[in-house]
Amino acid sequence: MLDVSELQEILPELLLLCAIVAIAAQYLRIPYTTALAVAGVGVGSLYGFHPPLSRDLILLAFLPPLLFEGSLNIELLQLGRHWKHIALLAVPGTLVAAGTVALGLHLVVGMAWSHAMLAGVIVASTDPVSVLATMKEHGISGGLRAILEGESIFNDVVGILLFSLALTWAFPGAHERHDIFETAAELVAEVGVGVGVGVGVGLLLHRLMTTVNDHLIETTLSIVCCYGSYVLAHSLHGSGVIAVVVSALLIGNYGVHVSMSKESRARLTEFWEVIAFLVNSAVFVLIGLAFEFSSLRDWKLLGAVAVVAFALLAGRLLIIAGILWPSALRLDRGTFPRRWLPAVYWGGLRGSIPIALVLGLAPAERTVAGINLVTLVFSVVLLSLIGQGLTFGPLLNRLGLGAGSFATADPGSATE
Repeated sequence: MLDVSELQEILPELLLLCAIVAIAAQYLRIPYTTALAVAGVGVGSLYGFHPPLSRDLILLAFLPPLLFEGSLNIELLQLGRHWKHIALLAVPGTLVAAGTVALGLHLVVGMAWSHAMLAGVIVASTDPVSVLATMKEHGISGGLRAILEGESIFNDVVGILLFSLALTWAFPGAHERHDIFETAAELVAEVGVGVGVGVGVGLLLHRLMTTVNDHLIETTLSIVCCYGSYVLAHSLHGSGVIAVVVSALLIGNYGVHVSMSKESRARLTEFWEVIAFLVNSAVFVLIGLAFEFSSLRDWKLLGAVAVVAFALLAGRLLIIAGILWPSALRLDRGTFPRRWLPAVYWGGLRGSIPIALVLGLAPAERTVAGINLVTLVFSVVLLSLIGQGLTFGPLLNRLGLGAGSFATADPGSATE
């Protein structure tokens, strides 16, 4: 599998490809992340270059800086205002998505319930990397951004814990058994530890920033905050994802305004924008490169991909139309405009997290019912990035939710 040392060998070519694709994406006016994934597939198919990704590379090298940069710009006020919407999408939304995928794979493909549920759990979570990139590309901020990003962050914790439960059900002899109560307790513990570590690291680094007035030192401390919170939380069996997000929220909403000069804030923002651009580029190109197009010659696999893609859309429609919107009408009248519904529905992209989960399977566990789960997940992710990625921008424009429009306004004052 591709590790950090092997990544160094292909880094110059990778960055050159990313720069070329970025220029082409601006010229053609297509989403940058989608263009990167498509370019990766094209280069991999043309030259037969398929560097295998590793789970640790995605979760440790790529995920923390992207979460940190995105969370620096999220307003705590918006998260607090929409926490009910985020919770509904992150918890029952993940369960419904996993259930609809499992149902489809069991009934249509003939996959055993345990294996179908494992596949459903893997693809159930929306991906923070994809969602963060999409929000930035289309200039979305305010409440809509907080809802989509909050969902993508917190449903990762739910999805990862459900993954361990589904794994013991699908392969009972190979993994330690967990019941639903143990899993619920682990979920609470992971969230609690993640929040605690994020608050502690964020406040500590903020305190250190108040003692200096040097943008180089302050930027270095922000890097320590990013990776330090993730590693510390993970070592304490907490959620590294939540730790990074909480620490970044504290720095972005409090630390940069209290402890940093205007010049230092600008330099810090520019630094993390460059880092996010480079890491985003690497993630989506590597996803494309790692996908082997020749693997889609199997008609059974193609059928499974179609079933999973349809089930994900059906499950998301169910949770939004059946639970989210009625709850918004009943509890938060006026804070969740009707025009947000299509954007929330279509904005649930899949990306690096499902790939990291499926790469966590042992080689003997990757093929069930004659279907390779790694190829299945890669195919679904690419279909989501291309299909939803290319159409999300036009949808936002049609809804009037682009930069400087209704989506950027305070949703508490919005009326429909």
